[in-house]
Amino acid sequence: MIRFAQHFIIFLFLVSCGFQSIYVSDKSDFSFNKSNALGEIKISKDIISNLSGLKKDDGKYELIIETAFKKEITSKNKKGDPEVFDMSLNVNVTLKKDNDILRNRFREKLSYNNLKSKFELKQYENNLKSNLVQEITQDILIYLKSI
Repeated sequence: MIRFAQHFIIFLFLVSCGFQSIYVSDKSDFSFNKSNALGEIKISKDIISNLSGLKKDDGKYELIIETAFKKEITSKNKKGDPEVFDMSLNVNVTLKKDNDILRNRFREKLSYNNLKSKFELKQYENNLKSNLVQEITQDILIYLKSI
């Protein structure tokens, strides 16, 4: 009974405060009509396809996404074999509207350990890269909704 009361009170606060998810809210009138992908083309196109909900024929902006992906060895064992890797994704977003240009930079970085199986390591890296793209896309979406 006490647990039900706690949940009910929390529900009341959330409903009465006007909370609304930023992804559901359509208060932003941002839209783009053209998009260009530079740098790592596959990653840039993935980001643009994730933002396709904001693309409209009568959009005000031209969106340019430039990406740079880097994978580095940060630690080696005594034999010289890699133990720890760093993966980073840098994304430069440029918005053009007539003579106005807005630029912003987004960066995500993570470290991970080496695996014995190279096949599993490659799959794991692809999964991590996909997660980085999703995180950057969410950051870009929040930035674009604030314009």
